[in-house]
Amino acid sequence: MLSDEFLNQIFRNNQEKIDRKISYEYHKRLKLIKEQKNEERENIKQGIIAELYYKEGFKDGIDFIIKHMKKL
Repeated sequence: MLSDEFLNQIFRNNQEKIDRKISYEYHKRLKLIKEQKNEERENIKQGIIAELYYKEGFKDGIDFIIKHMKKL
C-alpha cells in the first residue's frame, strides 16, 4: 500500500494545482467584472451627457421660439 506520507505529498501537490487554478479563475473573473463595471459606468456617463445636451437643446429651442414670438 501507499504510505501516508506519499499520499499526503500527492494531496499537497494536487492542492497547490487546484489553488493556482482557483486563483487564476478568480482573478480572470474579477477582471471581467471590473471591465463590465467600467463599461456600465461609461454607459451611464454617456446617458447623462446625452440627457444634459437634450435638455440644453430644448431650452435653447424654447428661448429661440420665445425671442421670435416677441418680435411678432
